[in-house]
Amino acid sequence: MKISKVIINKKVKEKILYKHTIRSFEIRDILLDNPYILKTRDGRYIAMGFSQRYITIIFELKDDIVYIITAYPSSDAQRKLYKHKKR
Repeated sequence: MKISKVIINKKVKEKILYKHTIRSFEIRDILLDNPYILKTRDGRYIAMGFSQRYITIIFELKDDIVYIITAYPSSDAQRKLYKHKKR
């Protein structure tokens, strides 16, 4: 998957910072460093990766541009899946 740009609107950036203590640089680090990505039934994507901690990111992709929907610390099951798939 080619990613040319990551866009996080101000409202989403504030929400993930205050609710989940995730900073935008963590999201960019994960997305640009070969994350494990799954496609959802509704056309969105889930990316899992590690940048100081395990994080799960929900996003939409349009013309190689990623639009962040939300991000949160990965659950135990998500961490286990990521570790298994990235071996």
